[in-house]
Amino acid sequence: MFTQLMTHCFIIFLILFNSSIHAEEKYIPLYGIFETSVKDNTQYNNPFDYSEVSYSAEFTSSNKKAYQVSGFYNGANVEHDNIWLIRFMPSTPGQWHYTIKNNQGENIKAGQFRVSETAAYTANHGHIKVDSKNPKYLIHQDGTPHYWVGGKWISARDYGPKTKAEFINKGIDERSQVAYGYKTNQQLIDYLDLLVEYKHNGILLKIGQYPLQKDRLSWDLEWIQRGEWLVNEALKRGIYVQINLFDTWSRDQDNFFSYNMQGSGQAFDVWNDGDDHLKQNYLQSIISRFASFANVYWELGNEMGHSPNCGKCFSKLANDKYIPWIKAFDPYNLPIGLSEEMWRVTNVEIGFLHQTQNLPDSSIDRPVIMNELVGYELEQSLFEKLWRKLFNKKLHRGLWHDNAINNETLRFSYRRTFWKVFTHGGSGSSEATWLDINRQLSDNVLAVMKDHMHLSNIIQKFHTDLNTMYPLDNLFITTANKAQISSRGNGNIIISYFDAGYKNKVKAGRLNLSDLTKNYNVTWMNPSTGAILSRQKLLQNKTQLVQPEYTQDLVLILQSLP
Repeated sequence: MFTQLMTHCFIIFLILFNSSIHAEEKYIPLYGIFETSVKDNTQYNNPFDYSEVSYSAEFTSSNKKAYQVSGFYNGANVEHDNIWLIRFMPSTPGQWHYTIKNNQGENIKAGQFRVSETAAYTANHGHIKVDSKNPKYLIHQDGTPHYWVGGKWISARDYGPKTKAEFINKGIDERSQVAYGYKTNQQLIDYLDLLVEYKHNGILLKIGQYPLQKDRLSWDLEWIQRGEWLVNEALKRGIYVQINLFDTWSRDQDNFFSYNMQGSGQAFDVWNDGDDHLKQNYLQSIISRFASFANVYWELGNEMGHSPNCGKCFSKLANDKYIPWIKAFDPYNLPIGLSEEMWRVTNVEIGFLHQTQNLPDSSIDRPVIMNELVGYELEQSLFEKLWRKLFNKKLHRGLWHDNAINNETLRFSYRRTFWKVFTHGGSGSSEATWLDINRQLSDNVLAVMKDHMHLSNIIQKFHTDLNTMYPLDNLFITTANKAQISSRGNGNIIISYFDAGYKNKVKAGRLNLSDLTKNYNVTWMNPSTGAILSRQKLLQNKTQLVQPEYTQDLVLILQSLP
């Protein structure tokens, strides 16, 4: 009787014990964020300084794949305990274990959690990497292609505080003459929601040394945490974020809301050797905070070859120091990009093209993203010609400027950029840099966004084929007009863009194609409205197409028949 009672008690104990363990086990969605903390009441000279104090963790999956993750200092709690956070993004479902160590290598905490097979958000496809099968393009961890349909960049001043010390975060930028300053949460959310409405999936977030304190090691936590909040809000909406690390327009060392283009006038000079400890601490802090968000990758520098600094000097330091440091700090090996032509001579994975006259070409062996409008000279009115002759400058300040995207005559230039970057084999494009979201967006801004949406719709429709579609030459033998035609495709899908030029009208005509090996459904589309103009079938023994009448530009889609 006693033995039977003990057996029953033992069974009840096991049930209760297992229930307790199960109840305490943490569940994390796939590509979600697991976050844990470490408390430490030791008084440090500077808890932001990784050389003085640091905590790191090893995360191991059930298949024994391990990640080394660095923590970051996140302030003190009400009990005055210092708090370090450790963030991790699990990329596979199942059981995960972790162990946290201090900088003496001592184990101080361990635990486990389980990862579900589904992502928290439908548009969260995991981190981005270069597609190993098609290295000119980008791919998500879940295997879906990544094509960047980007909006504006968000400056550090946009998500910065209203005031800091004696400085006010409000004014007119001296270079662009565009208003800058504090944005409310609602303003930033409204812009993200607008991107979703128009089927965009990208922004660029600038850091550029702005949230650093004057000691150049510590961070303004309110400032950088608001940047994290914005990235997380973007993640919920399926918006990917290029995070800018260094910038020609980084913060002035003496003014929290002004930039200084001279490297020596910034918190630290990234064009010249020295201050390695400050630079490493800066990079490690950013990577530790942001790398575990599934929707980020890196922009090492923005226009680092711009006067008055030395582009070659930065390129050398990037290859010798900055890129190796980032790779050492980043457990996920996220791709790194760099703008202007300097990406060609550095070991980055992505080229960010800025206000160039040149589209991607066959010599490019890496993914490229157009982060500014491709230069395009429109036919000038008499007034514009007179203005340029009198003042030796254009009416709009530059293709990167707020008044460019608000200029109705430049709408075609933006649309032309989006489509020609795509057909030339690029991996995405953005609309505007200095777009002012302090004011209600104009009809032309919304028109440009809608034009970009029409390309996004095509990309989403054919996304499974996207990274196997390469630029095609000699698809058309003769054409009925002088339009520039560029194409991208494979055996199943071919998409061509016809660029006839600003306001140019093209009559209906016939096009001769090279020999085809399949039968195709043919769709003609107006890229300014998304409307289907006509449909027809093209059999492989026929090589002539009837092209409809159009103005400025036209899209042709060939889809193979079963």
